[in-house]
Amino acid sequence: WLKGREKAPKGAEWDKYVEEWKQLKTEEGAEFDLELNYRAEEIEPQITYGTNPGLGIGITRNIPDSSEVKDGEASYKKSLNYMGFNHGESMLGKEVDYVFLGSCTNGRIEDFRAFASIVKGRKKADHITAWLVPGSHTVEKQIHEEGIYHILTEAGFELRQPGCSACLAMNDDKIPSGKLAVSTSNRNFEGRQGPNSRTLLASPLVAAAAAVSGVVTDPRELLQD
Repeated sequence: WLKGREKAPKGAEWDKYVEEWKQLKTEEGAEFDLELNYRAEEIEPQITYGTNPGLGIGITRNIPDSSEVKDGEASYKKSLNYMGFNHGESMLGKEVDYVFLGSCTNGRIEDFRAFASIVKGRKKADHITAWLVPGSHTVEKQIHEEGIYHILTEAGFELRQPGCSACLAMNDDKIPSGKLAVSTSNRNFEGRQGPNSRTLLASPLVAAAAAVSGVVTDPRELLQD
C-alpha cells in the first residue's frame, strides 16, 4: 500500500525501512490477558438505530429495549423518539430518503469499489437522493481510471467533488428535517447532517443496498445475485 506513494521512502531507503517495519510484530510466545477470536463470516452487516454510534445492531435484528443497551433509559427513549422508532421494530424495510457515501470515513477507493459491486447492473431508486463524495482528488482519479465512474453513472448516480459534504452539514449538503439518511460517515448525533435530520450509520455495502432498493436492505441478498 505504501510503495510508490509520494512521501514513501525510495530506492535503498525503501528497503531499509521495510526491514525495520518487519520487526514490528508480537514476540513469539507472548501472552495476553485476554484473547478474542471472531469468524468474520459470522458478523452480519451493522446499522445504527439511535443518535450515537453505540446504538447499533446487526441489520437483521430488531431494535432492542432499554435493558439491552448501555445508555441510560432516559437517553435511550430520547434517542428513539428523535428517530421516530420503537423497540422491537425491524430495521429492514425502513424507507430511506438519502444515501451518503464519503467523505473521509468511507470515501476511500476501497469503499467506492464496494459500493459499485452492489449497484453494478442496477438502478438507483427513483426517490433516493444520493451524494457520493470521494475522500480526496487521488481517490476521484482512481474512480475514473478503474471504470467505477461509468458503473455509477450507468446506475443513475452522480459523483461529487471531494470534500466534507453531508458529513456534518457545514455547507448546502444538508439532509432535510425529518428525512432518513443511510450514511457512511462516523457520527449520527441529533442534527449532525442537518437540523432534525435522521441518520443511520452503515457501511458502503449497506448504503449501496439502500440506494438501489429504496429501503434498509441486507446487502448480502444483493451480493448473492
